Amino acid sequence: MADRFAIVPGYKRGASTGHVKVVGAFEIQETDKGHLIAAWSSGFLPITLSFDDGECYSLQADYFGGTLLNGRMSPIDCNERQVASEALPPSPAGGSGLAFIDSAWSYAAWSDKQAGMTIVTAPYTDSFKPLFTAKMATIAIMAMNGPDYPGGNVTLVGRVDGRLTVVTLEVGY
Repeated sequence: MADRFAIVPGYKRGASTGHVKVVGAFEIQETDKGHLIAAWSSGFLPITLSFDDGECYSLQADYFGGTLLNGRMSPIDCNERQVASEALPPSPAGGSGLAFIDSAWSYAAWSDKQAGMTIVTAPYTDSFKPLFTAKMATIAIMAMNGPDYPGGNVTLVGRVDGRLTVVTLEVGY
């Protein structure tokens, strides 16, 4: 899984070159009756997964020693959706072919369908600044920055080789 995520070549922010590391990945089994239509969180976990059959589940995991373990899902009420209140992030140059997916904690996810990947931009910038790429078809992004360092956790929900997957990354910018 780790080979699907990479810092954009040449990324710099001051002295930082950034880093991205997979700390947890969970494959979610869809049923014939239920396919994912949305996902959200106020941080990077727990995540609410909403399916087209009207069911919602909370995905939780234990963060221990820098790794997410014991992923588990439990049914929850679908009426507790968090409403995004972020301003639109800086956009790429016109004609880039990138489509905006969503943003969280100032990170923004952009779909590059031609290349078959997702580009995630660095938070707190005044211009479009790609931080890392993900070789997955992403439908949602969640994040939470660390309180005392330039980084945090970013969770992407999407498809890896056609399978619904939730991936949480440790990211430095």
